[in-house]
Amino acid sequence: MGDGIVLERILSGSEKPTNLALALLQEITENFSEMRKIGEGGFGVVYKGVLHSRIVAVKRIIMSEHTINDRLFDREVKSLMKIISHRNVVRFLGFCSNTHREAIKEAGSTELVMAQIRERLLCFEYISNGSLDKHITGDTVLQNT
Repeated sequence: MGDGIVLERILSGSEKPTNLALALLQEITENFSEMRKIGEGGFGVVYKGVLHSRIVAVKRIIMSEHTINDRLFDREVKSLMKIISHRNVVRFLGFCSNTHREAIKEAGSTELVMAQIRERLLCFEYISNGSLDKHITGDTVLQNT
Protein backbone atom coordinates (compact mmCIF):
# COMPACT_ATOMS: atom_id res chain seq x y z
CA MET A 1 0.00 0.00 0.00
CA GLY A 2 2.44 2.65 -1.27
CA ASP A 3 -0.28 5.31 -1.33
CA GLY A 4 -0.83 4.78 2.40
CA ILE A 5 2.83 5.54 3.07
CA VAL A 6 2.39 8.97 1.46
CA LEU A 7 -0.56 9.74 3.75
CA GLU A 8 1.38 8.47 6.77
CA ARG A 9 4.24 10.85 5.91
CA ILE A 10 1.82 13.76 5.60
CA LEU A 11 0.27 12.86 8.97
CA SER A 12 3.72 12.75 10.56
CA GLY A 13 4.57 16.16 9.12
CA SER A 14 7.47 14.99 6.95
CA GLU A 15 5.59 15.72 3.69
CA LYS A 16 3.20 18.44 2.58
CA PRO A 17 -0.38 17.75 1.46
CA THR A 18 -0.58 16.30 -2.05
CA ASN A 19 -2.85 14.59 -4.56
CA LEU A 20 -3.96 11.33 -2.92
CA ALA A 21 -5.04 8.27 -4.87
CA LEU A 22 -8.77 7.61 -5.12
CA ALA A 23 -8.10 3.92 -4.41
CA LEU A 24 -6.47 4.84 -1.07
CA LEU A 25 -9.40 7.04 0.01
CA GLN A 26 -11.85 4.32 -1.02
CA GLU A 27 -9.90 1.74 0.96
CA ILE A 28 -9.64 3.72 4.20
CA THR A 29 -13.35 4.68 4.12
CA GLU A 30 -14.49 1.16 3.18
CA ASN A 31 -15.57 2.49 -0.22
CA PHE A 32 -17.42 5.42 1.36
CA SER A 33 -19.68 3.11 3.35
CA GLU A 34 -22.67 4.37 5.30
CA MET A 35 -21.03 2.99 8.46
CA ARG A 36 -18.14 5.45 7.96
CA LYS A 37 -20.33 8.48 7.29
CA ILE A 38 -19.80 11.12 9.99
CA GLY A 39 -21.55 14.14 8.50
CA GLU A 40 -23.04 15.76 5.44
CA GLY A 41 -23.94 19.17 4.13
CA GLY A 42 -24.84 21.01 0.98
CA PHE A 43 -21.46 20.46 -0.65
CA GLY A 44 -20.69 16.87 0.26
CA VAL A 45 -20.48 13.98 2.67
CA VAL A 46 -17.72 13.44 5.24
CA TYR A 47 -16.42 9.96 6.01
CA LYS A 48 -14.10 8.62 8.68
CA GLY A 49 -11.01 7.08 7.14
CA VAL A 50 -8.82 4.68 9.09
CA LEU A 51 -5.20 4.17 8.05
CA HIS A 52 -3.67 1.65 10.46
CA SER A 53 -4.47 3.31 13.80
CA ARG A 54 -4.68 6.88 12.44
CA ILE A 55 -8.07 8.46 11.73
CA VAL A 56 -8.70 11.10 9.06
CA ALA A 57 -11.78 12.85 7.69
CA VAL A 58 -12.47 12.51 3.97
CA LYS A 59 -14.92 14.96 2.41
CA ARG A 60 -16.47 13.64 -0.81
CA ILE A 61 -17.68 16.69 -2.70
CA ILE A 62 -20.89 16.66 -4.68
CA MET A 63 -20.11 18.00 -8.14
CA SER A 64 -23.00 19.79 -9.87
CA GLU A 65 -23.99 23.15 -11.28
CA HIS A 66 -25.63 23.89 -7.91
CA THR A 67 -22.67 23.11 -5.66
CA ILE A 68 -19.06 23.25 -6.81
CA ASN A 69 -17.18 22.97 -10.10
CA ASP A 70 -13.55 22.23 -10.94
CA ARG A 71 -12.54 25.90 -10.84
CA LEU A 72 -13.93 26.32 -7.31
CA PHE A 73 -12.40 23.01 -6.21
CA ASP A 74 -8.97 24.09 -7.49
CA ARG A 75 -9.29 27.43 -5.69
CA GLU A 76 -10.26 25.65 -2.44
CA VAL A 77 -7.25 23.31 -2.67
CA LYS A 78 -4.88 26.24 -3.35
CA SER A 79 -6.29 28.12 -0.34
CA LEU A 80 -5.96 25.08 1.91
CA MET A 81 -2.35 24.53 0.74
CA LYS A 82 -1.50 28.07 1.89
CA ILE A 83 -2.79 27.57 5.44
CA ILE A 84 -1.64 24.05 6.23
CA SER A 85 -0.35 24.95 9.68
CA HIS A 86 -2.72 27.53 11.17
CA ARG A 87 -3.79 26.86 14.76
CA ASN A 88 -7.44 27.77 14.04
CA VAL A 89 -7.82 25.54 10.98
CA VAL A 90 -8.15 21.76 10.87
CA ARG A 91 -4.99 20.40 9.26
CA PHE A 92 -5.35 19.76 5.53
CA LEU A 93 -3.76 16.46 4.46
CA GLY A 94 -4.46 16.26 0.75
CA PHE A 95 -6.93 16.13 -2.07
CA CYS A 96 -8.09 13.81 -4.82
CA SER A 97 -9.14 14.94 -8.27
CA ASN A 98 -10.05 11.85 -10.26
CA THR A 99 -12.07 11.51 -13.44
CA HIS A 100 -12.86 8.12 -14.91
CA ARG A 101 -15.43 6.52 -17.21
CA GLU A 102 -17.93 3.94 -16.08
CA ALA A 103 -20.72 1.99 -17.79
CA ILE A 104 -24.04 2.79 -16.09
CA LYS A 105 -27.68 2.11 -16.89
CA GLU A 106 -29.59 5.12 -18.11
CA ALA A 107 -32.65 5.97 -15.98
CA GLY A 108 -35.69 4.00 -17.12
CA SER A 109 -33.69 1.95 -19.60
CA THR A 110 -31.74 -1.27 -19.78
CA GLU A 111 -29.17 0.35 -22.08
CA LEU A 112 -25.69 0.97 -20.77
CA VAL A 113 -24.07 4.33 -21.41
CA MET A 114 -20.53 5.45 -20.74
CA ALA A 115 -20.61 8.15 -18.07
CA GLN A 116 -17.79 10.38 -16.94
CA ILE A 117 -17.47 10.12 -13.15
CA ARG A 118 -15.76 13.06 -11.48
CA GLU A 119 -14.55 12.43 -7.95
CA ARG A 120 -13.34 15.43 -5.93
CA LEU A 121 -12.28 14.79 -2.34
CA LEU A 122 -10.53 16.64 0.46
CA CYS A 123 -8.70 14.89 3.30
CA PHE A 124 -8.28 16.47 6.74
CA GLU A 125 -7.03 15.57 10.17
CA TYR A 126 -9.88 14.05 12.17
CA ILE A 127 -11.02 16.14 15.12
CA SER A 128 -13.29 14.32 17.57
CA ASN A 129 -14.78 17.30 19.38
CA GLY A 130 -18.16 17.16 17.66
CA SER A 131 -19.67 19.14 14.84
CA LEU A 132 -18.33 22.59 13.98
CA ASP A 133 -21.86 23.98 13.62
CA LYS A 134 -22.50 23.20 17.29
CA HIS A 135 -19.39 25.16 18.31
CA ILE A 136 -20.38 28.12 16.14
CA THR A 137 -23.99 28.25 17.39
CA GLY A 138 -22.97 27.75 21.01
CA ASP A 139 -24.88 24.46 21.46
CA THR A 140 -21.83 22.85 23.06
CA VAL A 141 -21.60 25.64 25.62
CA LEU A 142 -25.22 25.06 26.57
CA GLN A 143 -24.66 21.34 26.91
CA ASN A 144 -21.61 21.81 29.13
CA THR A 145 -23.26 24.18 31.62
